[in-house]
Amino acid sequence: MHNLIRYYNKNRFKVWIAIFIIIFILILIQVLNSFAKQRRIEKQNNIEKETTSNVVSYNNESKTIMSGDEVSDEYKNDFGQLIDEFFTHCINHEPQKAYDLLSNNIKNLKYKTEELFEELYYKERFEGNKKYSFQSWSKSNDIYIYQVKIFEDMLSTGKNSEESYQEDFVTIVPEGGDFKLNIDKYIGRKEIFKKASNDILQISAQIVDIYMYSEIYTLNVKNNTDETILLDTRKKTNTTYLVDNLDNKFYSLLYENKESDLIIEPNEMKTIKIKFNDAYRENLEIKEINFENIVNYEEYKQNNDVEDNTLKIEI
Repeated sequence: MHNLIRYYNKNRFKVWIAIFIIIFILILIQVLNSFAKQRRIEKQNNIEKETTSNVVSYNNESKTIMSGDEVSDEYKNDFGQLIDEFFTHCINHEPQKAYDLLSNNIKNLKYKTEELFEELYYKERFEGNKKYSFQSWSKSNDIYIYQVKIFEDMLSTGKNSEESYQEDFVTIVPEGGDFKLNIDKYIGRKEIFKKASNDILQISAQIVDIYMYSEIYTLNVKNNTDETILLDTRKKTNTTYLVDNLDNKFYSLLYENKESDLIIEPNEMKTIKIKFNDAYRENLEIKEINFENIVNYEEYKQNNDVEDNTLKIEI
């Protein structure tokens, strides 16, 4: 102890300089950490002000990305509140309340029960702590589509929410005097009731379910013969397709169908669903459905080079 006191007395100035330097460094580190934390909080608060249920006015969210237009004042707050309510329930882990805001069409088509919705949609996107943002994507013919981004809560996870997110597209639909949501890139259903026939088949296009990146047509097909008919051999990918008003072709995804789906027994009437690879866009008009590979199934099994028959439905 005596030596320590002697050392201090001889080097008092140097000791106090070292102490002041250490204290200064510690204070500087604390200030910088506090500043960085405040910057993160302010950035997250700015995101929350624009994208969560605290939003009072939906002016920014109503600016449409694809056309540069805006959702009208008549609807923008109602639409914004509906989307906010749905996704707030999801991030608060209340899937049963979110489910009540879905349209009957999306429920009947994909989520017949709340348990199915929870398993197929909610769990995949909202495990843990999440945030979300949304923006009007397009609006035409009374179809209002919003882009939604779901990302990690930066404050709770430390991850940069801008680098990684899940994307969905939701559509606002009127139902029972109110508005409901179509989710999971489902835009809506359109009734067609157009048909065409020849000596072999009669095909009636009943409805089309429109998604962001595809369309699924429900067809009633009647075999007019006493032979078994195959709607498409699937040897090629360009024999069953849609044509739009600009003469663009959109080909079917028949690999998603079983061969048995496309077989029509003698005098049979059956319902077939066929998906087509066409991305949704404003003012898209499909004018016809073409089938260019209709064959006699028994002859096809014996000889793959059998003669094709065609049929076109004008929409």
